[in-house]
Amino acid sequence: MIELSSEQVAQLDAVRRDETIEKLLLEVRAQDPDWFARHGLTGGTSYLAGYRRHAEGFGITDPQVIEDFMRYGLMFPDFHRDDAFVSWMKRTVADSPEQRFKDYQSVMTFVWKLKNATWN
Repeated sequence: MIELSSEQVAQLDAVRRDETIEKLLLEVRAQDPDWFARHGLTGGTSYLAGYRRHAEGFGITDPQVIEDFMRYGLMFPDFHRDDAFVSWMKRTVADSPEQRFKDYQSVMTFVWKLKNATWN
């Protein structure tokens, strides 16, 4: 069995984090080529890395939830600056930051469905 040092584990984590951004940018390039053309590879990478930092700033550590946070930032730019969102994420509760973000997504999906009268 291979044993990795904490530095090697950190390096692998950094590679995985960058791969997530690359994966998202490939999806964006395919689904929204205009967005990708406006931002380019460097701008898109910076944009998503910023959302990753914001997620971590709210205490989110789960890689999948960080990816979801970045995706949400692609759909709803600057959502992380909304006073209601910040209050929601910083409220004193027993649940994790990951759970608070998932709950926020659920509430916003419900609100969107109400506004758009789509019930499926």
